[in-house]
Amino acid sequence: MSIYVARYTRLHPRLWAPYSITAYPHGFHDWPGDLAYPVWTPNARIITPRGAASIPLGDCATLDAAIEACWAHLATLDQDITPC
Repeated sequence: MSIYVARYTRLHPRLWAPYSITAYPHGFHDWPGDLAYPVWTPNARIITPRGAASIPLGDCATLDAAIEACWAHLATLDQDITPC
């Protein structure tokens, strides 16, 4: 689903590699119909001193909110950069 989201939505190419979005269009498994709202879960792929890691950015109610969560996380990375 991440490839579909990246290619067929307005997800900017800059977000394709470091971020993924998992879609649960009918909610999570075995939830009753009235609670089965769509859920979008964005994840950031980062490198830590211990190696590569995938960090969940929280559940979002819409695809736009998930994309915004990716951009917000990317903006925090720019703040951590220090000049050489």
